[in-house]
Amino acid sequence: MKTQAKNRLVMTKAEISVRRPSSNPGCYSWVWVNPMLDGRFRVAAIEVPKHLVDEDVCFYDGDFETPYIKIVSEISEIDDAVREVGADPEELDAPWYNDFPL
Repeated sequence: MKTQAKNRLVMTKAEISVRRPSSNPGCYSWVWVNPMLDGRFRVAAIEVPKHLVDEDVCFYDGDFETPYIKIVSEISEIDDAVREVGADPEELDAPWYNDFPL
């Protein structure tokens, strides 16, 4: 993971994300990394139906799938978790750089 992404997680306590190949051709997929209040990190793969993203429709948790969730204790464990779901941890960045639909 790039230093810029680490700083975003640790210093500003803000999320980072990266695109990943979707297991469903009707969905876009991202890996989403969130700092938790207790100092751990939540790494989740989400798959959002393409029409919701393409049509800029508001959606909520029930509208997308979360095929992978892992809670890690150390920032050093994030890279391996991101690789587990088929994404490159070096591409982790602020959500607007990879069109993550917050």
